[in-house]
Amino acid sequence: MKFQSPNLVELPKFKTALEYRDRFTFGHEKLDTILDLHLDDTIGIFGQTKYTNILATRLVVRALLPRNHGGVDAESVMVIDADNSSSPYLYVNIAREYGMHHSSVLRKVLVTRQFTIYQLTNTILYDLPKRIKLHKPKIVVISGLLDQFYQDPYINSAEVQRLVSQIVTALHKIKNVLIVLTSRLADNEIEFPPLSRIIEIRDKKEFSETQLNLSIRNNDRLKVSMMEAELTN
Repeated sequence: MKFQSPNLVELPKFKTALEYRDRFTFGHEKLDTILDLHLDDTIGIFGQTKYTNILATRLVVRALLPRNHGGVDAESVMVIDADNSSSPYLYVNIAREYGMHHSSVLRKVLVTRQFTIYQLTNTILYDLPKRIKLHKPKIVVISGLLDQFYQDPYINSAEVQRLVSQIVTALHKIKNVLIVLTSRLADNEIEFPPLSRIIEIRDKKEFSETQLNLSIRNNDRLKVSMMEAELTN
């Protein structure tokens, strides 16, 4: 009689440690299929404040979602608002898209506004590490980082270099956080800390609509086009 091997129970598949890491997403398929964002990454988003703010806010709100709904179950996120762009109304609108209660979202988003270069530098160097240790956020957004250095007519280049060097060193020391830096300036106009991912947004008016062209640098450089309504709705 021919021997027949018994049916074996299918063993669970192994996953790499990389696959188990929390992944941050924007909720836009065109972006999320290209960008792979995890803790310890640093992403720069460049372009008009309206667009950079929408992307950063989407990233923040989605991080608060449970893992089985595309989030990372973050208990808190932090926003250092250096360009006065953070909008609670935008947080509420995006939260409603995902059926989240607005008060729960707003409680978990910790915002501080900075109005001078020295306030901003002091916050990043001294206050931010303490707040991260206390609140354990999974995302830190710094909006308008370094833009102020180019807008202040009274600061000299040597002082700019000194303060920027201190900020870059401080950001390098932050661990277990996704850092999101935004700016109205293009990345070839401003010296940012080394970035693992970059999104540069350029807008072009086409009749009654606005087309957005996104240059995305992940491992390769890719271009994505979408209408403004796709990003804002």
